[in-house]
Amino acid sequence: MSIALNKRTIFGSIILASSLSTLAYAQPQEGFTVTPSVGYMHTDTDLHLKDNASYSLGLGYQFNNPFGVEAVFLHSNQKPSGGGTHQDVDQYRLDGIYNLPTLQSVNLTPYVAAGVGSTKYGKHSDYDNVDVNAGGGVKYAVNKDLAVRADFRLVKDVDAGHLNNVTSVGVQYTFGAPVKPVTSGDSSSSSNTSY
Repeated sequence: MSIALNKRTIFGSIILASSLSTLAYAQPQEGFTVTPSVGYMHTDTDLHLKDNASYSLGLGYQFNNPFGVEAVFLHSNQKPSGGGTHQDVDQYRLDGIYNLPTLQSVNLTPYVAAGVGSTKYGKHSDYDNVDVNAGGGVKYAVNKDLAVRADFRLVKDVDAGHLNNVTSVGVQYTFGAPVKPVTSGDSSSSSNTSY
């Protein structure tokens, strides 16, 4: 029994080690980010609103390390579950994002995120309530500037206790990365060419 268990442990360790070898702490592309997204907003049953599509725009900055920040505006148009006219749901968030190690073999970067904000339900609501959110997602790098991003968030209204969630898919574009200075060693290779 113990020999079989040891074989399984060794075999499992080899698989785990080979999987971890595909992880790399590649620095994300530094710069400003723009992320338009479409998704689906599921509201707490206490709000008596039917779930519906959502649209969001995120503007942020990715630092030259795993951390980034993002301001997000999300809009959804939801119908009361008892009938009636649709009402606008507008959400504002300020999030911190932490990028996990990139899976180099498939160009995927998982991340975790959390932040604060507020949600307005209809014209007669206000933004006095405070939301906290947490979640994460994954980014697929098309190239160094462009990525497809899938995201899931739980959003908790601290004052009223409502718990909503938002699932979205978007495209993230990174631009405005600082220009790296050219060293003398880089330019000397072209200038020392003999004819």
